[in-house]
Amino acid sequence: MEDSRDQQSSSNTFESSLQSSGTPLHDTPQPVRSIIGSGDGSQLEVYSWGRGEDGQLGVGDTSDQSLPILVSTFLTSPSPPQTISCGSGHTVVLSGDGCIYTWGRGDDGRLGHGDNGWKYIPRLVQTLKETNVVKVTCGSYHTAAVTLAGRLFTWGGGMYGKLGHGTEAGCSRPKVVEALDGVRVREVACGSRHTCAVVEGGEVWTWGDKENGVSGHGDTEGHQYTPRVLGSLRGVVVVGVSACGFHSAVVDREGGIWTWGEGKFGRLGHGNERNVTSPKRVEALNGERPFKVACGGFHTAAVTEDGAVYTWGGGEHGQLGHGDKVNKTVPTLITSLDYAVTQITCGWSHSVALSGCGKVFTWGNGDHGKLGHGNSSKVATPKQVEALAHLRVVKIASYNEHTAALTAGMGGSSIGEYATVSTEFTGQLKSLINDEEFSDITFLVGGRPIYANKALLACRCPHFRAMFTSGMRESVEKEIAIPDTDYSVFLHLLTFIYTDSVGDVEPDMAVDLHGVASFYGVDKLKEICAAIVKKEIDADNAAALLQRAHDALCTELKEIAMEYVISKFDVVSKGEGISNLSHQLLLEILSARP
Repeated sequence: MEDSRDQQSSSNTFESSLQSSGTPLHDTPQPVRSIIGSGDGSQLEVYSWGRGEDGQLGVGDTSDQSLPILVSTFLTSPSPPQTISCGSGHTVVLSGDGCIYTWGRGDDGRLGHGDNGWKYIPRLVQTLKETNVVKVTCGSYHTAAVTLAGRLFTWGGGMYGKLGHGTEAGCSRPKVVEALDGVRVREVACGSRHTCAVVEGGEVWTWGDKENGVSGHGDTEGHQYTPRVLGSLRGVVVVGVSACGFHSAVVDREGGIWTWGEGKFGRLGHGNERNVTSPKRVEALNGERPFKVACGGFHTAAVTEDGAVYTWGGGEHGQLGHGDKVNKTVPTLITSLDYAVTQITCGWSHSVALSGCGKVFTWGNGDHGKLGHGNSSKVATPKQVEALAHLRVVKIASYNEHTAALTAGMGGSSIGEYATVSTEFTGQLKSLINDEEFSDITFLVGGRPIYANKALLACRCPHFRAMFTSGMRESVEKEIAIPDTDYSVFLHLLTFIYTDSVGDVEPDMAVDLHGVASFYGVDKLKEICAAIVKKEIDADNAAALLQRAHDALCTELKEIAMEYVISKFDVVSKGEGISNLSHQLLLEILSARP
């Protein structure tokens, strides 16, 4: 059930996959852009902190955390996390293979699992696991996702029509917004009571509550139940959008920021506190070239191309970062940040900034520990989160009372050492797998064709490079037979080679995939398969996995299964699987038991 406790809390920042210099602000000679991806080949990790009452931190309990804590679920995920978004009491992660994981508060169906239950650790949204999602975002009570094909799915609380399905009915599973099927959605932002989308070509559509002009259509009565284009922005090419409880903002291709909705506290940046019912350009930022905007519950922030940060609106808790607690009705430069900022996100009463070299700064209200400084104190100027100083953060997110970050191992700070690999790019590569139209090589696996691309395979896998340059028959033929390999296992191998992810893999397939990865020399895939087996092995499947690994001559996975069977023998021995073990394996188990 939706409540009013946090209806003004919020931020949905527009993410750009652009380059970053990571140098201090006063030394930055060129535009700065945000980093997506770790750049050093390391697995991205999820950290969260702040309020944990609803399980939104993803660590299995409901305690608050005043310092960043690792969300360990993703250490053994078949595909690494790529982006993260925070809602009022829930959190969403998008993995590299286009799958969505959600956790936290589940009422109104906002988690997308078909129920209203709370989830205390990340859980895969099954409905969308085959749809190739490239964008995710959260509002107070609802969630949205955009696919590679540009389709928009929404779910959660439907009050005010904010899901865009034509009614106020909620939805506990992702449902496509049919009114937008004729256009390709590129960006989406969710507020407490409304939703905004940017489509291909830069047009903006909004729907949901109209109070205070938050939908931007010039009126304030009733609700907009289906998406409607913002006519007042026709001719303006919008590239980013953000929304919160009662106001919205967009950034256009020319570096202009437009805001509308409730003007209380000066959050719209027009020099007063008046409401604005249709998009109005923030004149004070003309010439500053902002490329990113973020809406908070009572304030707004923008990042310029040279990494400077401007904030405006409510400053009661120090969330504007100017060293005081005074409201600002026009954008005001934060002078105490010594590093060029690439990302900004705003919560209800706090702000979070990420520098080009991966440093995180927070300021504002510290209750529940959401600033990450180990206490609940308020901070009126940006302060680095020291607990993350040994890591390179590549993505930040926040909402009402909690904050999250994606991190990688420490790497260099030069532009050449960073990789800008977006989820959309990964999705585009995935779309080439088994695509006959653009393939130049066909593998026959079990008599069935799998279509692939020589250049990509040769670049990513030394085995295939050797195959295609050997001068042997395989280097010139258009069809290559792959004997003694399961079709789905080989397809998973290619999926990993193309995208660095394998999707949802059961532990028995992980054993077979490990063997194929070993043959083709794909060591990282072997590590992922081993991690899947370690995570998924239990008393019911341990014996079968042991036998499968033994038959496949897979020593590493056999050791994992054997160790489990021996340590849990009293339980495993009572199951049906133990009777199917070979005599040799039974002798090995008995001889190894203490």
